[in-house]
Amino acid sequence: MQHSPATTAPSLPRVLGVTGLAFASFNSIVGSGIFGLPALVAALLGPAAILAYLVCVVLIALMGLCFAEAGSRVNCPGGLYAYAHTAFGPVVGGVAGTLNWIATAVMPSAAIANFITSTLAVAAPALASPLPRALFLAFIYLTLAAVNIRGTRMGAGLSVTIGIIKLTPLVLLVVAGSLAIHAPNLHWTSRPAPELVGQGAVLLFFAFMGVESGLSMSGEVRHPARTVPRAIALCLTLIAFLYIGLQWVAQGVLGPGLAVAKAPLVATATAVFGPWGTRLLWIATLVSAAGYLTGDVLCSPRLMHALAGTGQLPRPLAGMHPRFGTPAVAIGTYALLCFVVAVSGSFRQLVIIASSSTLLLYLICCLGLLRLRARQVAMAGTPFQAPGGAFVPLAAAAIIVWMLTTLPGKELAAGAGLVAVSGIIYGIRTRRTGGTVL
Repeated sequence: MQHSPATTAPSLPRVLGVTGLAFASFNSIVGSGIFGLPALVAALLGPAAILAYLVCVVLIALMGLCFAEAGSRVNCPGGLYAYAHTAFGPVVGGVAGTLNWIATAVMPSAAIANFITSTLAVAAPALASPLPRALFLAFIYLTLAAVNIRGTRMGAGLSVTIGIIKLTPLVLLVVAGSLAIHAPNLHWTSRPAPELVGQGAVLLFFAFMGVESGLSMSGEVRHPARTVPRAIALCLTLIAFLYIGLQWVAQGVLGPGLAVAKAPLVATATAVFGPWGTRLLWIATLVSAAGYLTGDVLCSPRLMHALAGTGQLPRPLAGMHPRFGTPAVAIGTYALLCFVVAVSGSFRQLVIIASSSTLLLYLICCLGLLRLRARQVAMAGTPFQAPGGAFVPLAAAAIIVWMLTTLPGKELAAGAGLVAVSGIIYGIRTRRTGGTVL
């Protein structure tokens, strides 16, 4: 039996094309993490840090193919939740939805909002005080909610604009920095152990998370069988070249100093451009973080809207604005949740489970694709088919399992606990509502 996760939610207008969807995902991936991670990975692997990037690129490329095919087969709102629901039913779909909007949406959004506030507090110390900080965070989320409630086109347009603005200085740093590289800084002094490469890949995985956020807007994409694969390919190609280029330039310019740099890309820009490079990358850091929040508030509420449409979240969240045709209740509620977590700071304890939870979510998607194929699900015409048959989802699943084994036991236990609790809750709810789970 085929499950459709969009049974009662009102239909959303299909207004997004390749560029809008690609930059929504791009903004969800490129937050503030890449501005600090090059130093942490260099401290672990030195010039061989590129190996950890390659592991992440391979995994994300495989996952991109899985997402592209699943997105071309399932055109319901909700992204990975919709794929899991259609493949496995409401219980696994509910688990995937919980992992998606809690571990990979609310917590990172709150973290980035705090990052912006803390960064601005250097120039405006008043923002370090509780009340001004809370008012500023409220301003951020009220603004983003208002823009996205007024229309998907407006929110997507803002997302594309900020994406281009924050991409430009980073590309400039890669191009100009490549001319300032000292070749000896790139020489490997030893071959790192596989365990260290795995740890570095898990660390970097935080910077690669987020492509699934853009897919939460699947229900608003024009011609999803063509648009979703092309948007994913565009987004992930940009990310792969940008991240590897930044690490290569930072290592080549700073050498051993990269491992101890507190702001590695700012330090690289200072070495390449001089004092104005410091200001350029400081601004780019803020714009990047703002772009992440813009893409997040555009995409993540669609998941809550989809979950509410199937009764797995309160029904009012499935409501749409009568004039603008947007999931206004979900957008407002999501912005409020992020604001509360950002103000309370409780996200600092919850961030520990983000990596393992996201890897588990991706694992569900890999296995779900095999299920969608077996059931020949095709909701939007002839679907895109990832090459290699079962190799792509199985290879991605194998890499995920290997990466999970490198995590500390507490992180694995936290992620498994979230899966278990949400599975029990949705299992009980499904039985009470007479749902069918395959």
